[in-house]
This record gives sequence, structure tokens and C-alpha cells, in this order.
Amino acid sequence: MGYHSSNSNQKSLVSVAIFSTLAVGILYLCVWPSSPSSDRDSLLLSSINNVTVRDELDVALERASSTVNDKTVVIVVINRAYVEPARGTRDTTTMLDNFLEGFWVGQGTRELVGMLLVVAVDQPAYDRCVFMRLNCYKMEAAGEADDHAAGGEKLYMSAGFIDMMWRRTFLLLEVLKRGYSFIFTVRTSPS
Repeated sequence: MGYHSSNSNQKSLVSVAIFSTLAVGILYLCVWPSSPSSDRDSLLLSSINNVTVRDELDVALERASSTVNDKTVVIVVINRAYVEPARGTRDTTTMLDNFLEGFWVGQGTRELVGMLLVVAVDQPAYDRCVFMRLNCYKMEAAGEADDHAAGGEKLYMSAGFIDMMWRRTFLLLEVLKRGYSFIFTVRTSPS
């Protein structure tokens, strides 16, 4: 007898829940204006449209341009060779250290360090950049299986070299598309 009463109560609760859900749904449809130009709809749509997705490049560019109001950044692309000391010497100075030293000793160049965006093409370069507390961005290699292949040494005009140059060019184009100006630094071979 207690079992039948409990089963009957459960059926009643399910019926009430279904009826309540239907009633709320019908009430919602009757009360909510069907016009797409209603204030509620436009408020909802405007809040959805104002949501902007910010990726890592946006964040890095914003940090690099935070010291100036004109959205200008100084971009340098580095790899493992820039962050490791020369082999066979006792000197622990890296090419990145020498590059940054130029901002220290140059006339009127110290404030440019705040505008610096260091683009790392491999993990060791990115790790060193983060360790040095610079404004870092990791340029991902499309389709590269391992990090060494992405940032390793490329022979001049090899397929890997050309791919790396295109990735760098597309990155610079993306920076321009996002409304930034840039000064791009390149390493030249000693004469």
C-alpha cells in the first residue's frame, strides 16, 4: 500500500513539472515581443556582437604598444641561436643580450625596449624570452611535428627557409591588419 502511494506521488510530481514547464514556455512566448527590433533583442544581439576574441598576438601587441599611444611596436624574430652562447667560448653573452645592450647604450633608445615584441620561432627562444621578462610571442609553425623542425637552422633558399620567411611575412601582415605600425629588425651577416 505504501509503495502504491509513493508511486502515485512521483507521477503527480512529474505531471506538475511537465505542466509548469509548458506553462512557462507558453507564457514566455506570449509575453516576449516577437519583433526583432525590440529593445530586449537588440540588447541581446549587441552584447553578443560586442564580444571580441583576443588571441595571444593581440595581447602581446597591446603590451608592446602600451608605452606609446600610436600602436607602434619594434619586432625582432629570434630562435635558439639567438638565446644560446656561442659554442667553444667562455663568454656566456648571447646575440639577444647584445641586441638588448644596444637599447641600453644607444642615444634615446632605452624607452624603445617597452615597445619591443620578441617573436620566438622555437621553444628554447620563447622560454628564454619569458625568463628575461620581455614581451614575447611564440610564432607557431603550421604543420610542424616537432619544435626543433619548426625553429631549427634552415639552409638558405631551402623549403624550410622559404616556409619560415612566409610565416614571418604573414605575421607582419597580421600585425598591420590589426592596426599596428612596426619597426622590424633583421640580422645582417658581418661583411
